[in-house]
Amino acid sequence: MKKILVSIILISVLLVGLVGTAFASDGVIKIGAAVSLTGKMAYEGRLVKEGYEVWEDWVNSHGGINAGGKNYQVKMVYYDDESTPVRGAKLTEKLITQNKVDFLFGPFSSSITFATTAIGEKYDIITIAPEANATKVYNRGYKNVFSVLPPAPMLMVPIAYLAENLDPKPKTVAIITANDLFPLSCAEGFRDKCIELGFDVVLFEKYPAGATDISALLTKVKNLNPDILADAGYTADALMVMRQCKELNINPKMYAFSVGVMIPSFIEELGADAEYVFEGEWWLPNMKNEDAVFGTTADYVQACKDKFGEDYMPEYHVSSASAAGTLLQLAIEKADSIETEKVRDALSSLDVELSTWPAIAFNEKGQNIKWLHPVVQVQNGKYVVVYPESSQENAPIYPAPEWKKR
Repeated sequence: MKKILVSIILISVLLVGLVGTAFASDGVIKIGAAVSLTGKMAYEGRLVKEGYEVWEDWVNSHGGINAGGKNYQVKMVYYDDESTPVRGAKLTEKLITQNKVDFLFGPFSSSITFATTAIGEKYDIITIAPEANATKVYNRGYKNVFSVLPPAPMLMVPIAYLAENLDPKPKTVAIITANDLFPLSCAEGFRDKCIELGFDVVLFEKYPAGATDISALLTKVKNLNPDILADAGYTADALMVMRQCKELNINPKMYAFSVGVMIPSFIEELGADAEYVFEGEWWLPNMKNEDAVFGTTADYVQACKDKFGEDYMPEYHVSSASAAGTLLQLAIEKADSIETEKVRDALSSLDVELSTWPAIAFNEKGQNIKWLHPVVQVQNGKYVVVYPESSQENAPIYPAPEWKKR
């Protein structure tokens, strides 16, 4: 009886161990993705799926992936996680144990990715996560998760680098932030980089998330008269700050935001009052990067249009998903193998700029630690890339004129 029990245990261990070895057969690499196609995250989930589809079509129509002297086609397998972590985890296990996928691509959102990557780690299957940058995802000692998005604190960092090279260089910075996890992360990252670069941070203060009037706080900003006013919040916060700055006649030389500026309603609602503001972006379709997969960013955008129609314009949810595919492809080709351990080692060593993402290199946790993402400024009612210089469409306009002189 003991011999039978030991045999069963050994077989079970062997089977679980085999899951971590790529199953690819008949020249096909199977990649699983549980993404939100229904529920509260369906909009973003569909964009992620579209990014995967563009890459899958592209790689299959351009000769596949070469490794170990073989050419592999790619086969994506999708399930709907219904915007819930529990469902995502169950489906990820199904993808591994029933669909026998070789690799995993992540869903939208850090919360669902937190759940699904635990399953990938259990079975020693690599997950490339395009839309999860919460630090908790990467602080568990996992070896099989890799992020496309840099950590949230890095979103506004390129604005600090841009400001460092302005003439005359700004000296003082006031930072205000909605008291919520994501904005706080952005604000803290910007503050730390400003201090590192020698700026004088004269104010760092929170306001209640969802606030509709922060005139008292902005009056404090006015009295400090900073060269840079930075706000980390959401779209409503960006609109509120610009309106109340005008009402209170607050005149920093530079306005910097985390999010909200590139939402179409920002310019529509503010009109000329939206001019001169800066915002950090993860990726933009008018950047000028290139790679060995899609070619240039313009080539990638055209591939998206070929797939979904000429009116289609990818944004970062789409491109980050395509970047996940590109990273896997580059890692397999570098490893010259589809074996998990070799691909993992190749991924860990990548340091690349992509047509689908500004720059990617991983730390030991699997986080993308490159910060070369773009900064836009509103100029003459349009969004213009002003940083980095390699993708610059126009020089930044600085300093912003005072309200009374506009």
